[in-house]
Amino acid sequence: MSYLNESKILQQISEGDEKAFSELYFKFKPDLYRLVNSILKSQDLTNDTCQEVFIKIWEDRHRLCEIHSFKSYLLATGKNHSLNILRKISFDERRMSVFVSNYNESCNGIEERMQTDEYYKFLQSVLSTLTPQTRRVFQLCRQQGMSYDEAGEAMGVSKSLIKKHMIRSMKILRSAVERDLGIALSILMSSLTDV
Repeated sequence: MSYLNESKILQQISEGDEKAFSELYFKFKPDLYRLVNSILKSQDLTNDTCQEVFIKIWEDRHRLCEIHSFKSYLLATGKNHSLNILRKISFDERRMSVFVSNYNESCNGIEERMQTDEYYKFLQSVLSTLTPQTRRVFQLCRQQGMSYDEAGEAMGVSKSLIKKHMIRSMKILRSAVERDLGIALSILMSSLTDV
C-alpha cells in the first residue's frame, strides 16, 4: 500500500468509513498477529489482543490523520498492549501465588492441629493400656517434665524403679506408634508440645 493510498484510507477511516477500516484490518492484521504472538506466545491471547488493538484504533480513529506510518503505529500499539497484558498476568500470578501460599499455610495449620489432636488421642489410648504406676511415671517424667529423681520422690519410689517404668512405657509406646501409625515415636512426641 503506497503512502498516498494509506493516507487516503486513514482519512476515510477517521471520517467513520467502516469499509476502509476493514481493508486496513485485513491488510495489517497478519503483521500485528506475528508481533503480538511473539510476545504473548498464546493464540487465544494473541487473537483477543489483536481485536482489542483494532477496536482501540477504531475508537481513536479521529487521530489517524496525524499518523505518518500506520504499520509502525499499529505495531507500537500492539507491542504496548501486549506488554501491559504480560504485566497484568505477572501481577495476577503473584497475587494468586500469595493467595495460594496463605491458603496452604492456613490449611496446613488446620491439618497440623487435626493431626496433633489425633496423635494426642492415640497417645492417650496407648497410655490407658499401661499399669497405673507406669502411666503415672510417664505423666510425671514426660508430660510434667520431672527428672527421675523428682518423680521418684513424688511417688515415694526409687530412681531405678522410675527408670524401669519409663523404659517399659517407652517400649510399649514405640511399638504401638510404629505398628499403628507407621512413624517413629520421636515424630509423635515432637508434634505433641504438651506431652
